[in-house]
Amino acid sequence: MLGRNVRAAIVLGLAASTLLGCSARTPSSRLAPLRVGMTPTSPPFAFRQGGQVVGLEPDFARALAAALGRPLELRQVEWDGLIPTLQGGRIDVIMSGMTITPARQVQIVFSDPYLRSGLLPVVRRGEVARYPDGESVLKTANSIGVMANTTSERFVREREPRANLSLYPTPGAALTELLQRRVDAVIHDAPVMLWLAANEAELAPVLKPLNQESLGWGMRRSDEELRAAVNGVLARWRADGTREQILSRWIPYWSRLEDEAGKR
Repeated sequence: MLGRNVRAAIVLGLAASTLLGCSARTPSSRLAPLRVGMTPTSPPFAFRQGGQVVGLEPDFARALAAALGRPLELRQVEWDGLIPTLQGGRIDVIMSGMTITPARQVQIVFSDPYLRSGLLPVVRRGEVARYPDGESVLKTANSIGVMANTTSERFVREREPRANLSLYPTPGAALTELLQRRVDAVIHDAPVMLWLAANEAELAPVLKPLNQESLGWGMRRSDEELRAAVNGVLARWRADGTREQILSRWIPYWSRLEDEAGKR
């Protein structure tokens, strides 16, 4: 169940999204919609609440479409289908908390990074003293849960090949298994882990990211004009504070997170 702080963030996010839409250019009906694909299973990036998809990425998507003067179409896509759906021309942009990696850059292009983050372990609160840092989780946890086909799975396999890994379709499913003692730790993107752990009294994060990752929005390699336009909007947002405003709404600690990730 979502905690009071989560519900408050949702209300603030929806209200601020409306204000952003009013201050940007009015979308032109003559322009093709900006079709944005996301997987709404990872708060605070994107998740379902009250029949709507809310979170950091929906707010960014609304602001981006308004800045480009285009109507917005949000499309829900399973995580494993995001890149194929983009390549197949059924969406124009992936906005789903996706990490920029060399393997993905072979298939698609990314915008400039909009957030620097990292992978963070979460464990049962009564056992957090066993793990002074993330590396100790990799070395000593008997079993680790990760979301399948993500940077967390690849990172753990490369860093600790002997780790006993369990794969899950969503971060929430992995944390449920952690609560039921079927795994000893879950590793995933820091913003998601901190958001979910904050609403489970029996869970605690092992603070300090395991690595540094940059998040960006994915586009087709042939869409050079769109990528240039998106990067132009992102540059303006950095200059006028819009990026920081939206990040702070959903990730209040985002600047500290970027600082910690930068130390890796």
